[in-house]
Amino acid sequence: MLKQIIPLVVAIALAGCGSSSDSDSSESVAVSEIATSSSVSFYVSNWQSPQGTLNVLDSDGVVQESIEVENINTASVSVTPLTFNSFEFIPSDTALPCPRFTGCGRTVRGDVNDLNANRLIDYQELTTVTLNYKADAFSAPGVNKVYLSPLSKAITDEGFSAKQASLSATPFYHLTHSNLNASVEAEMVTNAFTYAAILAGVADSSFSVESAFNAFTNLETDQQAWQDYSDLAAQYVTDNLFSDQGNALLKNVAGQVKQTIASVTTFTNWQARSAEVQSLDSRELLVDTRNIIGVARLQEKSYSDELDAKFTELEGAFDEDTQRTLDALSNALNEVITNYSPLADGSTPSGQYKLRDLDIDYNQSPYTWAITGTYDELPITIDLSIPTFRVSGVLGNKIEGVMSATVTNGATVLSVDVSELLIEFDGIDAQSELNPEADTGITQVTTNVIINKAAGKLEGDLSVNLNRFVNSLGEESTTLSTFDFNGDYVSDIQNTAFHITAVEASPFVGEDNDDLAFTFELDFPLSGASDFKFAYVGDVENLSELTSTDIFVSIKNRALDLRIRDVSGNINLIAKGENGRWLDVKQKGRNYSGGLYFGDTKLADVTAVRGIPGVLFPNGEFESLF
Repeated sequence: MLKQIIPLVVAIALAGCGSSSDSDSSESVAVSEIATSSSVSFYVSNWQSPQGTLNVLDSDGVVQESIEVENINTASVSVTPLTFNSFEFIPSDTALPCPRFTGCGRTVRGDVNDLNANRLIDYQELTTVTLNYKADAFSAPGVNKVYLSPLSKAITDEGFSAKQASLSATPFYHLTHSNLNASVEAEMVTNAFTYAAILAGVADSSFSVESAFNAFTNLETDQQAWQDYSDLAAQYVTDNLFSDQGNALLKNVAGQVKQTIASVTTFTNWQARSAEVQSLDSRELLVDTRNIIGVARLQEKSYSDELDAKFTELEGAFDEDTQRTLDALSNALNEVITNYSPLADGSTPSGQYKLRDLDIDYNQSPYTWAITGTYDELPITIDLSIPTFRVSGVLGNKIEGVMSATVTNGATVLSVDVSELLIEFDGIDAQSELNPEADTGITQVTTNVIINKAAGKLEGDLSVNLNRFVNSLGEESTTLSTFDFNGDYVSDIQNTAFHITAVEASPFVGEDNDDLAFTFELDFPLSGASDFKFAYVGDVENLSELTSTDIFVSIKNRALDLRIRDVSGNINLIAKGENGRWLDVKQKGRNYSGGLYFGDTKLADVTAVRGIPGVLFPNGEFESLF
């Protein structure tokens, strides 16, 4: 499966031959006669009043223009092309409603915002939170769109570049050349970071996105505020997917949105953004493309055996032996808890029990289990403590505790250390008109996982949330609402950092977990490219497919968004580079077409000279693509 990650980049070569032109690629091409203009439009989440003041600031932070706008989401301003600006929105009405469908928690008696006097801030009732909005952006030729949120303000105020963190050639809050899905994704990410700021502010009146972000980027000891904010941002995705009131467009980009949120909130290598002058006729995108393809070719020609070995190890870490240990652990736990706990039929007193080949030492007050023996012919050891074990037909059942366990399967040893185990059932057996959004069960598990294999060790933090609910057909359904696995694979030949996430994109459609959107992010050091980075969103089964792939790659701190489509042997590649540059290459047989663009301005044509695909500039200069 993973063996095709790097060959995927090789596929970009289309015909796979050629080299750069004889001319110095650092030289400019005389295209300055092309006239350009730039405009910027904006998006602010709909919870915020759109009326207010828009300030346009230059790269030194000096206000160049101040405009009163009736609706920031329909406003547009003209700016000087190829310049860096910041855009600040100051709402006239600072009141913000509760954005969560299930409400924003309890409030004091007599709160003027508690319109139905139920001592809860319900969905769309006003909160006391106020937010600020700002973002910096480079004005590419043509139409730019800037997505304003409290987090874009925090990043802008710190002077950081968000490109690498966004897994995008442009920050998550700036689009130049885009399509409908990219626009929807940017809106949903903006909503998520705004949603989180409102909920965090309701929970703690002293909360500040700027303060939490600064503590995170400065590696301060207390980062709980940032962790809470990050969790709430991720919660926006599941809250919308698991509610009939949610945004119907989100399911089409759920994986991309989840990956962007996960990457931005865990990224640690924040760097100062560059405001260097950009030249319209720069060839930086061609250089970036060749660097990526050059590394891939280098690996394929000189290090293919090394790469095969690395990918084989990574695949082996998740093989059938590993799956069997996970199954044994979950099934053993389920059977023991079902038979020896307050959930069991009748009263089960403390004592020592035998369940086939398992020895169980069960105690109450607090509830503990010491489990040893074999299960499904695998040696297993489990120590489980559940201080909170509530069984209630009215309030629902609740299990909360900690666990450590080891399962051995030959050379595979699974070790888990569950720091947070929470299982809640609300006691509702069917939906009702009074509570149509009720979840019948929520499971949250946060654990450190170590999988020792013969070849190496996989270690990371795993967070899993499961939702059990009654759907619109009155059927009970259990779906994966959160899966987040962040860690490293270490062996004699590699040390690869990974971040894998997943979410059920269509929980109300079809069978349980039949529409999981997976995301993969690998810090994959290669010989000749120690900082190579790869990210992908899609079905696990399609990870190795080259026919329809959207990926992010980075080398030498330069980012590329790559979109490949192969239809009946005809290949279309779109490579988006930094600052709004993009390359469109279409190949049909031996014919090549397309263009090199900066925003909406075409700089050169893609063609072939003597069978070599390349870019032909207006002055007649030709430079091969690969």
